[in-house]
Amino acid sequence: MLSESLWIRLPVELIREILLFLAETSMKKARELRLVCSDVNILVLPVLFRHVYLVNYDQVFYLASTLLPKRRDYEIPALKSKLHVLPRNLSSYSVKTWAFIINERRPSIETALSSIAPVFVGLSKLAITGQNLSSNAFWLREHFIHPTVMLLVHFGSPHLVNFYDSVFQRVTHLYTSITHGHRYSTIKDIPHLTHLAVSSRANLHDTTARNLAKSLLQILKTCENLVLFVFMLEFPNDTYDDRTYFQWKLWLFKCLQDKRFILCADFRPPRIEWSDIANDRPTLWDRALIWRKNEDAPPTPNKPIHEDQLRESRSLKASFPPVRRRKEDEWEIDLVQRDSFNVHTDDPDLQDLPGFVSAFGWLCLYRRSCFLCLFCFPSLMLSCWIDFLSFLVTYRLRQWY
Repeated sequence: MLSESLWIRLPVELIREILLFLAETSMKKARELRLVCSDVNILVLPVLFRHVYLVNYDQVFYLASTLLPKRRDYEIPALKSKLHVLPRNLSSYSVKTWAFIINERRPSIETALSSIAPVFVGLSKLAITGQNLSSNAFWLREHFIHPTVMLLVHFGSPHLVNFYDSVFQRVTHLYTSITHGHRYSTIKDIPHLTHLAVSSRANLHDTTARNLAKSLLQILKTCENLVLFVFMLEFPNDTYDDRTYFQWKLWLFKCLQDKRFILCADFRPPRIEWSDIANDRPTLWDRALIWRKNEDAPPTPNKPIHEDQLRESRSLKASFPPVRRRKEDEWEIDLVQRDSFNVHTDDPDLQDLPGFVSAFGWLCLYRRSCFLCLFCFPSLMLSCWIDFLSFLVTYRLRQWY
């Protein structure tokens, strides 16, 4: 341990490096160093905000108020000169992972995040809902926020996104709850995508499962840059069933002919998947390769093929902390809308509309206002009739198959 006399004689640059090294050893130590003085607080803040986790409304404003300059209109003249000291430049922060999963739509959230947008430049991993992505698309486009790994989750019903957005331009690994988006954009419009994963409940209706299989086959045909495409099956109550699994193998027979495609039943909730990705642990793509390897290996007598892998996942789910925060909901990543989904009263895209937004290409919403547009806006007449006819054709095809 350094003596006080020796510490005083150390160069300022070396002291800064020592403090940063201490802050990086543990988050607890970094929080303690914030209390030393205002200069050390500014120094260690980037260490605390390398991993940002926003899951409710209040956390957004706590983050913004911490990083933004303080107000100058304090009532304490003696402290005023110290309280309004500007913090470090926002662009000097180096956020690596960001989970932005908030089940609310408020303009104030967008305003607060846009004010600290430079913090997220250089981001490499992002978990976000389709609704949050659409609501904050404007300020995200204005900054160089190009993650390479993304999770697109929802809270019961997939929400359309625009795959032409700049946030997707450098994405290589995508675990998504939506494959078709606004302006006829699809997964194939992500230029550098090499690893794709989607998920669904195992107990789907036959017709829905067949349509889903056709959509997955279309993705394989159109996405030539894909190296690995994983389809995760979620069994109810975490009870793996061989009969259901083999039924899915029949539905996905054409997909399984492509070596890039893997059907895997080692499903883990999205929060656990994000924890693995953010902490650089083996991801679902790694587990899918192990799943395939186990299926290709010679069977062991009196032992199910995937018993060890499924046991490990069940143990992890049991030990993973549940959602306890106020105003936080469980993340979902299913391609198909949950049967028990209830439309939120503050969601103008879905309120009072029958049907649902399907993740595999059909927008099953019927807006009565579209018929008014046919007469009020002649320039939209042709496109509206084309959309209406395509809906009828899709509806008939779904009835036949």
